[in-house]
Amino acid sequence: MRYPAKVLLFGEYVVLLGARAITLPFERFGGEWIWATDRDSNPLGESLRAFAYSEVLAQIAALDVAAFQGDVERGLTFRSNIPIGYGLGSSGALCAAVYDRYAQPKATDLTALQQAFARMESHFHGKSSGLDPLTSYTRQELLTQKGQTRPLERQPWQTPPPVAFLLDTGIARQTGPLVQFFLEKSRQSAFSMLLENELLPSHEALIAAWEAGQGEAIWPYLQRVSAFQLEHFQPMIPEAWRQQWAEALAHERVLFKICGAGGGGFLLVFGQEEHRVRELLSRHTLVPLFSTSAH
Repeated sequence: MRYPAKVLLFGEYVVLLGARAITLPFERFGGEWIWATDRDSNPLGESLRAFAYSEVLAQIAALDVAAFQGDVERGLTFRSNIPIGYGLGSSGALCAAVYDRYAQPKATDLTALQQAFARMESHFHGKSSGLDPLTSYTRQELLTQKGQTRPLERQPWQTPPPVAFLLDTGIARQTGPLVQFFLEKSRQSAFSMLLENELLPSHEALIAAWEAGQGEAIWPYLQRVSAFQLEHFQPMIPEAWRQQWAEALAHERVLFKICGAGGGGFLLVFGQEEHRVRELLSRHTLVPLFSTSAH
C-alpha cells in the first residue's frame, strides 16, 4: 500500500484560523512500508523509533502501539520519496500509514479520523490540523473548515482553471517555527484586521469559485492572495525568491503562492497558459500538479 503526498491547494495558514481549505492527494510522491535488511538501509530508523515510543501515539486508543514498536525493532521502515521539509506532507503520509496498519478498529468518520491524525502529527510539528494525513489516508480531494472535513464536491468546469505546478526552491525548512510565527502575529490587532479585511475575503471567494467550477473567476482572487502573501508573509518566502515573486505578479500571467508552511520546499505556481509558465521559469525545476484537461 502506497500513501501519497498531499498538496494544500488553498488555505495555507488561514486554515489555522478557521478558514476553509482544499487539499489534494499527489500520487507522484508517496511512501510505503518495507523491511530494512540492515541499519544502513534504514535511515529513518531512529526517528521512526522515536515516533513509535512517543507519548502522542500512546494516547491514541485504537492504535496497537506495542505491535508498531515491535515491528520497528525488527526492521520495519517507511520508504518515501516525499521530500522532507517541502510542504508535501511527508510526516502526514507516515501518520496515515501508521494508522492504516495499526489502528483497530479504524474510524470511518472523517472528523474522528482528522482528530486522531492531528494528535499523531503533533509529534512532528507541535500543532497540526490533521489534514495532511487525512488527505493521504483517504486519497481524496478534501474541503475542510474548523476541523469539519468532507470530500470536495466541485461543479464541472464552466471555463478552464489555471494550470498549476510545484516549483522546487532547493531549500528545506521546518514547519513548527513558521506556524508559531503566524499564530503569534495573528494575535496582533493590526495584522488580524488585515487578515479579516483583505486576505480572508479573497481566499473565500477563491475557494467559492473553485467549488463552482468558475475557472475565469479564480485568477483575480489568486492575484490578491499572492500579493498579500508577498507583502505580509515574508518569513514564509525565501529571500532569494521574493524578487521573482514580485516580477511574476507584475507579469500578470504567472502567480506564486506558498505551498504548505512555505519558508522553502516547493512553491505553488499558477499560470493562465502553460507555455508562459515554462518560459518564465525555464531555469527552474517545475513539477506539474495538474493540467486543465486532467482536472
